Amino acid sequence: MRDAVMREVREETGLLVDVRDVVWAGDIMDDGQPPAYHYVVVDFAAIPTGGHLEAGDDAAEVRWVPVDKVRSMRLTPTMSDLLDRIGL
Repeated sequence: MRDAVMREVREETGLLVDVRDVVWAGDIMDDGQPPAYHYVVVDFAAIPTGGHLEAGDDAAEVRWVPVDKVRSMRLTPTMSDLLDRIGL
C-alpha cells in the first residue's frame, strides 16, 4: 500500500513523499440496499521529500493550505473524520 501511496501522490501532485503510519481508515458506501459502491479508504501520514507541486491531469489545481484553513474548505465526510481523529 505504501508503494501505491507514493505513486499516486507523485502522479496527482508531483511530490515525492516518505510514507509513514496509517492515521485513519474507514468505509465509504452509498445508502442503497445493497450498496451500489463500497470503498475502503486508508489515509497515511507522509512527509514531502522532493518534487514540484503541480496538479495532475485529473485536477484543476493543487495548492498548499494552512492547516487552520482546511476546515473552511469543501471537504468529504471522511476528511472531516480524519481531521477529528488527528486533532485538527
